Amino acid sequence: ARQLRTMPEDSVKVAVRVRPFNQREKDRQARCIIKMQGNMTTISNHENSSEEAKKFSFDYSYWSHDGFTVSDGGIMESKPGSNYANQWKVFQDLGQGVLQNAFEGYNCSLFAYGQTGSGKSYSMVGYGPNRGIV
Repeated sequence: ARQLRTMPEDSVKVAVRVRPFNQREKDRQARCIIKMQGNMTTISNHENSSEEAKKFSFDYSYWSHDGFTVSDGGIMESKPGSNYANQWKVFQDLGQGVLQNAFEGYNCSLFAYGQTGSGKSYSMVGYGPNRGIV
């Protein structure tokens, strides 16, 4: 008889990821107003210094805005001393657990939510050598 096991992890995890600026944002000299440390994400309004920064805690906060280099093979890798989260890091933290639970017979879902152009497809599928979670 097959023994039922309980999932060792929480049923729901919430992760956020900050992507690099796109060309339009660079052309407009946009400034990043988000900071991440551990699982804490802080949003500051630099236009209004009297406004208090907003702090949010998530299961995972992935910094992918800067701090990376592109290898000869096209893979985006973390610079030394950077907290850049590459595709492999996101897969290790989120994808592997979902995959393992699916192999053990559990129903699993993984979805990305956000504005158009916010990086959902890149995180989930990836491009070229920077494969995504699925």
